[in-house]
Amino acid sequence: MNAHADTEQFPPQPPPQAVPRTPVGGMRTFWGLLTAFWRSPQRRLAWALAIAIAVLSWFISKVGIWIAESAGAFESAKASYQTPGNLDPMGRFSAAAVVLVAMITLSVATVAVRHYIAQTLQRKWRAWLNDRFTAATLAEGNTILKIQTNPRLDSLDQRQQECLKTLTGNAIGLAMGVLTVATGAWEVSWKLWEISRPVKQLPDLGGAGSFALTLGAIVPFAVLCTWGFTRIGNVMRGVNRTFMEAEGAFRSELNTMFRRAGQITAAAGERVQAKVNRALYGEIDRVWHRSNLLQAGFLGLHDFYTLVSFQILASVLALPAYAQGAIDFQTYVTTAALVGQLTNGFSWLIDVTPALAALKADAERVTEYATEIEKVQDTRAYFAATGVHEFHYRFHPADQGIRVRGLELMHEGHLAKPFLRAPEDLHFPAGSWTALIGTSGGGKTSFLNALMGQQDYGRAEVTLPAGRKPFYAAQAMRTPETTLKQLVAGSEDEDDFSDADIAAVLAETGLGFPDFLRCLHERTCHGRPWDRALSGGQKKRLILAQLLLHRPEVALLDEVTAGLDPHAQAEFYEVLRRNCPQTTVISSIHNRAMPFLSSGAPVYDWVAEIDDGTITLRRFRGGGRLHLAPSAADAPQ
Repeated sequence: MNAHADTEQFPPQPPPQAVPRTPVGGMRTFWGLLTAFWRSPQRRLAWALAIAIAVLSWFISKVGIWIAESAGAFESAKASYQTPGNLDPMGRFSAAAVVLVAMITLSVATVAVRHYIAQTLQRKWRAWLNDRFTAATLAEGNTILKIQTNPRLDSLDQRQQECLKTLTGNAIGLAMGVLTVATGAWEVSWKLWEISRPVKQLPDLGGAGSFALTLGAIVPFAVLCTWGFTRIGNVMRGVNRTFMEAEGAFRSELNTMFRRAGQITAAAGERVQAKVNRALYGEIDRVWHRSNLLQAGFLGLHDFYTLVSFQILASVLALPAYAQGAIDFQTYVTTAALVGQLTNGFSWLIDVTPALAALKADAERVTEYATEIEKVQDTRAYFAATGVHEFHYRFHPADQGIRVRGLELMHEGHLAKPFLRAPEDLHFPAGSWTALIGTSGGGKTSFLNALMGQQDYGRAEVTLPAGRKPFYAAQAMRTPETTLKQLVAGSEDEDDFSDADIAAVLAETGLGFPDFLRCLHERTCHGRPWDRALSGGQKKRLILAQLLLHRPEVALLDEVTAGLDPHAQAEFYEVLRRNCPQTTVISSIHNRAMPFLSSGAPVYDWVAEIDDGTITLRRFRGGGRLHLAPSAADAPQ
């Protein structure tokens, strides 16, 4: 190893430690996920909004008492309108009506304000969680790539988008409901205690007979019903999880279908695609059917609870005290309304059973996501559990090129045999151009992945030029929905480059059209996103523009000129050679016909050939096709 070699790992490997190593490391459990925001640097905002919601929930409970009292006064005013001795029936009725309307208005306004604050809390919470997961998946170390190697971790986009949205909404809604039920139960119970009277038929209950009778009937009934609905909720959680998995698989296929629209129509593959879609949607339909059965049973039981609690308990429990004359009609109506509020509070616990089941299902999917992100930070341990992973990456001065020693690439499994190996050390001189050739499936892309630190299984010692990560470009290029300037900037921030720099490389690569330059800061060109506005050949030139802008030390190109005619290929290579003379290029090509520059000189200096699972490196010597047997003098030193 060169004396100047840097022993730092590539990709960077975090040191072993027990504490969380990613922004989502503390979110691998249910409570860790739900409380992370309240322990974050934004905790002051989180707690301020939560306390505001709690205060408003308590105030809403107080307003509920006032509404019950106002309703009692209003009903009493109606009932006594023509009673002898009522000197001002209209005045009494109007005053009661005004107070009732005022209390209802106050309740509506308070609920609206609480809703706005709750939505703000959800918006802030979800944004923070999304930022944490985005930072974790896009961190150094190829996390975004490695977590996708686990086939059980399906629909990552759904976990980060839909699950976080519904999780935060349901969690806040449940917390608000618990607060409302707790404060409401306290306020209502206190008021029932104040207006409680003895019940002659139940003398053992003492002076608070009506209060004891009310709670003695409501609490056991509500607790029993709540327990039953909780059992249903546990089943719902499993069904919800299965439903989300089925939805995620179907949505993923739809996304793939729309991306492959051209291929499907060109090959008349609509019938096969429809069959695939039907099979995936069939799973959604089956799970949906099970969910419908559960929902139907839930609604039926809920209606039974509502009928018994609102229609029977609310009106019957205060009847003995009213019948014996212990309370007047107004107190009877008020008591009935308060009992209704109390049972309604307990019914809320039943109503949220589906939401609680959804919350648990969402939390399980998100915590699985966070756990996988944390696990892949120790790359060696992660892949060593299922196969051989013994890659070592080091750096040395750029003028020493690339060296690869002891290369053996494998598939998953500790007993897997190498599908690609190098019998000797490989040295790619600085500034050299190497053609990587071999049959399809022979391991060309896997070899490039190994150079970038993205190969899952195998072993090798790779020494790269110190500096930036190697530039990599594949044959199929998908452009994100962003501006043309950002597309050219690639992995760097567009704000780091001037418009003149971007325009210069666009002009150099044949993309300096007036329409493109006018839309440099736009996400579309004439209303079409750049992925559709750019032709296949223009996307190849976009890769070239990125190379010219960044001038990397190493460029790994995976059949990037495939599909270009010979003239366009030659132009691609000439522009790259002229503008990036110091760049070490390793480029896989799809056939043995070597490309040449317009001057007649070969594009590539070296050939790395993969044949029967072995990769060898030799100097390219003349001719339009590749020599099959290198001489000893051709081996790079």
